[in-house]
Amino acid sequence: MRIRKEESVSEVSSFTIRLNFHGDLTFFLKSEAGNKILERRLGEKTSVKDVIESCGVPHPEIDLILANRQPVGFSHILEREQEIDVYPVQSPPTLFPENHLQVRHLTKFLADGHLGKLARDLRLLGFDVVYDRDAQDRQLLAVMNIENRALLTRDRWLLMHKVVRHGYYPRSQDAAEQTIEVMRRFDLFCAIAPFTRCLRCNALLEKVEKAEVIEKLEPLTRIYYEEFRRCAGCGQIYWPGSHFDKLRARIEGIRRMLAAESQSENQR
Repeated sequence: MRIRKEESVSEVSSFTIRLNFHGDLTFFLKSEAGNKILERRLGEKTSVKDVIESCGVPHPEIDLILANRQPVGFSHILEREQEIDVYPVQSPPTLFPENHLQVRHLTKFLADGHLGKLARDLRLLGFDVVYDRDAQDRQLLAVMNIENRALLTRDRWLLMHKVVRHGYYPRSQDAAEQTIEVMRRFDLFCAIAPFTRCLRCNALLEKVEKAEVIEKLEPLTRIYYEEFRRCAGCGQIYWPGSHFDKLRARIEGIRRMLAAESQSENQR
């Protein structure tokens, strides 16, 4: 029996997947999405991860997937029509708490070359952030895996790389707002420790006696300052001078943003 063209095998076996993206995952949806619901027509078995990322949403941003209202993992195979609900990390923790896909609290990061100001702000607050403005993608991925760091990048395709386990795509282009986003995503609010990490190389700072560093100080610095810290990595010396006031103002600005956000959430 001859098969008519409109009844080819690929057409007969094709099926539709309906995806509903929740929370701020709509940020990633392509212009074709008039709302948070998309449909994909598939002609073969495909993992739910691949289908979701075909919509532009990186897998590290996804904390919970429901297929026909039941939790599934990234490797779940789609082979027939299904309703897929996709939730961000900020999804309600009471919703299938044993099936969440992301770690919520991490303290070690790797920032790509376009996020220098974010890396500096996070270091200023005491967080461990590796940053190399000239690092290539393969280098970033290698360091991320070897040191088990979360990747911070605004390159969604890099974030979609299969070796990326933890990561975040800052929504804002403002460094202070990005800092708040990262702190919220990785639950860092109680871990702030300002002026404990070198802004240049990321190593920890240690208190040092003035006599140990006096030969490296400018004449006025020797006269007016008594407290010093030295980077255990690169040897950079820090003291509470005019630069300290600027850094402290930066921290206070971030704290004010945190307070405003907290107040806004409490009023909801």
